[in-house]
Amino acid sequence: MKVPQRARRVLTHPLLWTALLFALLPEVAGANPFTGQWSGFVGIATTMVIFALFAGGFNLLFGHVGELSFGHAMFFTLGAYATALYANGFNVTVFGLALSHGKGGNMVVALLLSLTIATLWAWLLARIIVPRSSGIYFSMITLAFAQIIFFMTYRWSDLTGGEDGLQNVARPWLFGADVLRDSNHFYWFAAICVLVALCALYWILASPFGSVLHAIRENKQRARFLGYDVDKYRVNAFVLSAIFPAIAGWLWTYFQQAINPDAGSVEYSGNVVMMSLLGGMQAFLGPILGASIYYELQNNVSQLTKYWEAWIGIVFVVFVLIGPRGIMGIFDDIRRYGIGALVRKPFVPPSELEPAFDEELRPLDEAPAVSETGVP
Repeated sequence: MKVPQRARRVLTHPLLWTALLFALLPEVAGANPFTGQWSGFVGIATTMVIFALFAGGFNLLFGHVGELSFGHAMFFTLGAYATALYANGFNVTVFGLALSHGKGGNMVVALLLSLTIATLWAWLLARIIVPRSSGIYFSMITLAFAQIIFFMTYRWSDLTGGEDGLQNVARPWLFGADVLRDSNHFYWFAAICVLVALCALYWILASPFGSVLHAIRENKQRARFLGYDVDKYRVNAFVLSAIFPAIAGWLWTYFQQAINPDAGSVEYSGNVVMMSLLGGMQAFLGPILGASIYYELQNNVSQLTKYWEAWIGIVFVVFVLIGPRGIMGIFDDIRRYGIGALVRKPFVPPSELEPAFDEELRPLDEAPAVSETGVP
């Protein structure tokens, strides 16, 4: 039976598959066949959905604009610390000026503060570095600025708690009830928030703005020739890519009920790079799937060996060899060419696989001649 085209579009929509993944995660996240543990862990599932949003926001810049940031954890940690400072309050002196704030329990205000601080910092950085750098220089400059934020959170102990961070962050009440204290309730709250944010991200990428970003990724010079202000679009994309990690940081603080400087470290920035590459950086579902698989591997392998990071690195290398476009790319290659060509790919010269994996149209000068009647 042939499926109607409209129904096919609905059934293959990435947001539908994202919602299905989030519905299944509490049952399967953390299940380990090596130890006989088949039930899920809601804590691991919550981590997966929060970092799916973090990785999705990062991938807006990496996968859809072509700019690699090694410092995107700074927006995650800005959102997280803004939430913790609002919730716990603070009393600090800055340049002789005493600043203080009492405890706050309104999570909407905390979210707005997180978004405002992260967005302003991203806009300032974008105006400074985007017109002046690209490629590896862009990556290293973002890393340098991220280290500034990291050492501020590490050293400014009067405000941030220093190495220990901020502890005992109370989870907010929802609709006048203290329901988020329960781990299962908090998971569904986080999953709904992340899904709404991902809907906004999908709308951005599917809009004409997103199409221009893809054109810039493929060829900046050609996009300029078409009349687009490339630097303006890159600045806007950088700012937008900071919003989603800030929301993830907001959720992460309430989930952990604490935050420390490690959230802004190079490790966190590197993890989301790996998630995007593992899942497929040019597919919307890629970083979402990559975040889930990364934490599933981390949970399972860490129970078997203390060298789990090395084994995850090996898995990552294997995926890169088999499918440079990530897991979503592997699915696409299997659908188009079959498993045989995919299995042969790491073991034969690229020239032997070019006919199997080549989908480029033939150049015009190689097209078959057409007679005046229109028949080749």
